[in-house]
Amino acid sequence: MNLLNLVAYAVYLIITFFITVRVGWICYKNGIHFIELELEDKTIADSVNKLLLIGYYLLNLGYASIMIYSWQSISTLSNLLSDISTKSAMIILSLGILHYSNLLIIYLARKRKQHHSSIKK
Repeated sequence: MNLLNLVAYAVYLIITFFITVRVGWICYKNGIHFIELELEDKTIADSVNKLLLIGYYLLNLGYASIMIYSWQSISTLSNLLSDISTKSAMIILSLGILHYSNLLIIYLARKRKQHHSSIKK
């Protein structure tokens, strides 16, 4: 393993850690309101929100680890910057996809709930 790889891993892990923790915390703090609306029980909503945060962290840490494992040997500064950019972008894109998937699930759950409540009336 060469020095450029070690630098790349360190920079990548710092970027990934910061983005993952920051986005996870924002979603955790703001997402509770949507979960409470759906579950209508604050205690269960808090528990589900904590479980979602743990799952989010585990998924992203695992994905980041796989990304490091797949790196080839870095031989130039240009490769270093390119690899860090590519791997960081893949983490950011996956976070965006997960976020919008969760929003879609919440939207569909709310529509389903509204549909069932209108049938009961």
